[in-house]
Amino acid sequence: MSSSLPVPQPSEPAWERFTADPRTPRNADVRVGHSDRDLVADLLGDAYALGKLDNDEYNERLDKAMQIKTVGEISPLVGDLVTGSAPARRDGSRGRIIASRILLLIAGTVVGINVLIWLLASLSAGALLYFWPMWVAVGMVIPVVIAFALGRSDD
Repeated sequence: MSSSLPVPQPSEPAWERFTADPRTPRNADVRVGHSDRDLVADLLGDAYALGKLDNDEYNERLDKAMQIKTVGEISPLVGDLVTGSAPARRDGSRGRIIASRILLLIAGTVVGINVLIWLLASLSAGALLYFWPMWVAVGMVIPVVIAFALGRSDD
């Protein structure tokens, strides 16, 4: 009766563990330290254990890994071995969507408070009064519609 040995899994997400993300061009000149070199060695070891590298290529890359000086030298050594998503793009669309949702929450709260005041005034008067909160609601709809239109412009 033989039991199979567990297959080592690659280190994920590896890119976030470096001092600076090697996929980002502006980080190419950032100096690396021992921890970055050790991480490259670990990634190469994982790839070797998974059979992605033969013995000669593993030793060649490991020698180069111990000599790297900048973050820009990391991707050529492990870029074809590490899977992962590209660095997140930071654009304004997410911020506009959040801002439009906040505006919707504020507008809803303002209209809700005005309707509550109208309802309490009507109850205390014993009859339904003129529904003046509709004008507050109309005034709040315009900026909310504009905010949602801006928030969806990049979609």
